[in-house]
Amino acid sequence: KFINFFFIRKIENVKKILVTYDDYAVHEMNSITASACDIVLGQCPLSVLKYKEKGYEAYWMPPENDKEIFKNHNLKKEIDVLFFGQIKKDRKEFLDYLIQNNIKVKSVGNHDWVDDEELMKLISKSKIVLNFSKSLGKTVINYMSEDVYKYNYQLKGRIIQSGLCGTLCISEYSPGQEIIFNQDELPSFYTKEECLNTLNKLLNDEELLKKYTKNFSSKVLNFYEEKKNFEPIHAAINKLNNAKVELANIPYWYLRIAAKQIILKNIKLSNIKKTIFQFNEIFKVIEGSNLKSKILILAESSLNMIWYSLLSSIKNKK
Repeated sequence: KFINFFFIRKIENVKKILVTYDDYAVHEMNSITASACDIVLGQCPLSVLKYKEKGYEAYWMPPENDKEIFKNHNLKKEIDVLFFGQIKKDRKEFLDYLIQNNIKVKSVGNHDWVDDEELMKLISKSKIVLNFSKSLGKTVINYMSEDVYKYNYQLKGRIIQSGLCGTLCISEYSPGQEIIFNQDELPSFYTKEECLNTLNKLLNDEELLKKYTKNFSSKVLNFYEEKKNFEPIHAAINKLNNAKVELANIPYWYLRIAAKQIILKNIKLSNIKKTIFQFNEIFKVIEGSNLKSKILILAESSLNMIWYSLLSSIKNKK
């Protein structure tokens, strides 16, 4: 919450690595923060390419690729289609449509979560895992202005999990998965009709299902499991020098966020002197900005200090 370019820049004599996860909404913010780091590790290969486009030394590091945890239990494939995860409105429409069209779907999510071991067994017992790619918020958060898009198509962790467990995944389209898989390895769809057609095609042809499963699982195990995936990252960490990106300037919206983070560190009224002292940090943050930005950020920071101090005081009295 309080980590930004200015905070990281103070850290010296260590290798600094920015690890990003759902980067799609905050990529531009993370890109500025990354300038104070040596390496960027991203959850999505598309995000990694965006960092590389800007000149950063970036690597893909999927979060769920430990084959000691996500492993094939070699169980009988008695579940036709498995979905696990949050069941939001859009996902429910897909699942209901599949069930109405005689696809046997087992869903695990919302109020019936299972632990990792049980989940891996469920995946191992399934013929196909179904993946949805749309982001889950009401909108895609935009820190630079108002929100514009309802969702983005993201690479989800259940794809890699399924492959490690020896089960085919079919997925709603995302550009990230298009970079690392082809259609002979990971079938994709946009609409519920396309999803139904793909499932019927695979479930009604045992040999075809085996072919896709082998292609998909082999790709995951041979290239994307943790030990293999970490080799280039380990080499980058051990390098003496990593590629650095020098920023032309830091935009006003980022300076506003950094200033607010500084104020929120010590916000209690009883600590008002320390809060005022934080203005020294804010002056350092805005020293390279133009006069208009300095005035606006200092004015907003003053209001934030008063407002959040009052809120903190009221909460403490309850």
